[in-house]
Amino acid sequence: MTSRRHQRRAALPGASYTRPSSLDPTGLLVTVFGESGGVEGTFDFTPLPGSIELRRAFAAALDRKSGPAATWRSGETCRNGYWALRAFLEYLVGRDDAPSTAAQISPGMWAAWRLSLPHNHTARNRQALLRTVLPLIPGLPAETVTAIDQRIAKGPHTTEAAYSYEQFEQIRSKAAAMFNTALVRIRRNREHLRRWYSSEYAEGSTDWVLGEALDAILRTGDVPRYGGHADVVHRYTRVLGGRGADKTWARLFLTSAEAFALVVLLVASEGWNRSVVHRMRVPDHDPAVGDEEFDIHLVEICKRRRPVRLRYTSNNLVDTGPDSPGRLMRQAIEATELARQSLELLGRSTDRLLVSRRSGTPEDPFCEGIPAQSVISRWSVQAGLSAPDETPLRVSLRRVRRTVQVLIRKQPAQNTEQTHESVYVLRDPSARAEAQETIAKGLSDALDHAHAVVKMRIVLGDNANELIELSDDPDLARAIQRGEMDTATTACTDFFDSPFSDEPGTPCTASFLWCLRCENAVITRRHLPRLVYLHRGLNELRGTVDQAVWDQDWHQHFHRLHQLLAEHTTTAEQAAALPTISNIDRILIDRLLNRRLDG
Repeated sequence: MTSRRHQRRAALPGASYTRPSSLDPTGLLVTVFGESGGVEGTFDFTPLPGSIELRRAFAAALDRKSGPAATWRSGETCRNGYWALRAFLEYLVGRDDAPSTAAQISPGMWAAWRLSLPHNHTARNRQALLRTVLPLIPGLPAETVTAIDQRIAKGPHTTEAAYSYEQFEQIRSKAAAMFNTALVRIRRNREHLRRWYSSEYAEGSTDWVLGEALDAILRTGDVPRYGGHADVVHRYTRVLGGRGADKTWARLFLTSAEAFALVVLLVASEGWNRSVVHRMRVPDHDPAVGDEEFDIHLVEICKRRRPVRLRYTSNNLVDTGPDSPGRLMRQAIEATELARQSLELLGRSTDRLLVSRRSGTPEDPFCEGIPAQSVISRWSVQAGLSAPDETPLRVSLRRVRRTVQVLIRKQPAQNTEQTHESVYVLRDPSARAEAQETIAKGLSDALDHAHAVVKMRIVLGDNANELIELSDDPDLARAIQRGEMDTATTACTDFFDSPFSDEPGTPCTASFLWCLRCENAVITRRHLPRLVYLHRGLNELRGTVDQAVWDQDWHQHFHRLHQLLAEHTTTAEQAAALPTISNIDRILIDRLLNRRLDG
């Protein structure tokens, strides 16, 4: 199969090309260029407090730390680093002995700032970021660099747990209902716009004016308004049915809440990280080779924190019908396609999968990637989700991903087996609770299996010769004591009523090895030598026959005998019993192992 990935060709820059500077002439504005040539973000130190020399030093450190060839390559990491530098700078300026240059920052200032921080994850994260970027500040004293380089104590492990099955299904159901409603709305209006482009409506008719309004929304991102204000042009208000988002631009674009609902569905389906979904590109698409019933979406997964050779992987999402991962991806592309078209018409082409429309009439109406945290918080409330204690259930993408890994798929998702077990499974209360249920069920099943498999009566105590269980039939008990009812392995209480015989009343023809699981069998102390000898013979036989023969003819009998001896005798008792075996018993067991006693 072929895809767009193999058709892309990057053009080399001209001979006169010079790499743009990431630091502006003032030394206060840092531009972080991405690995693909775009801009990850710009960070302005101009409005921050402090002397201009100190701010330039901090900006220079961020500039050295970020960029396509540096350690910090993503906009999110650079943004966190910028806010950490800003917080430390604000602390320094607020001191009575505020430094004006980097050379005046002492180890005591760093230590005092660390002590002023709260004991939470955000504070530890900022310390970790500054520990790597502050040593890049020009002119910082060596002793201060040494103090900054000291290890940061690890915080407590996350207490975040997976959702329960019921909560997970509740969240996914709400997300599916919201996204599917939006998809139907966009499909309906896109079809109306197609018919308008095909001139299927009479000019001036209601449908024609509606198509004109949809065309304006596609070209500009919004319906025409008077002077750029909130009031929609009256001729469009009438056909649109109102001025709200659901009546205007939301006819063609996902709202922020609907985009987050789509994110929830993607994470719940594939267990992707938030950052992976946030930066995800529109996947390549190929019909399955030789099969017209399936479509395959080739999704590129990028995890920037990994080494370059491990950073990119891919997932093949196959569209096999409703509720399949490939169908969800196809619907995601369809629901966001018009937003990408609108951005292209506005001169901002993008291949990002997630594109939605912000509320109101902002200067930049489109959001690429996952919406802001405020949208996520409102979505949880609007969805009407509730926890078992009737409190609102907050939706967290990290918890959704954890639920997929721990309870749904129970396997790694873009991480190693070790990380899956140590970080996700072992630390999660839901996994531990489920494991306890699994262990208990396993023990119960093992006990039931033992009862079903080992049905013989085992009498290996000191008073074994009394055979109390057969006290209602003293003649049979005495016959067993005298050895008159012995088989090659055990004693038998009824040769003519075997569970292995096809017809009752006929002699048993089963192998003597099956006595080990027969309800008619009885084992007494005097049978122990022959059983120990049989166990040793089977163990030796295991190393001489083919594995397939062992598995088919001998394995289950050996396992059953091994379990019987381990549970009812000690190693010392077995060692003492073996030398006492009679010649007759030894001959019988040897013949049994040589298949000379088979019926």
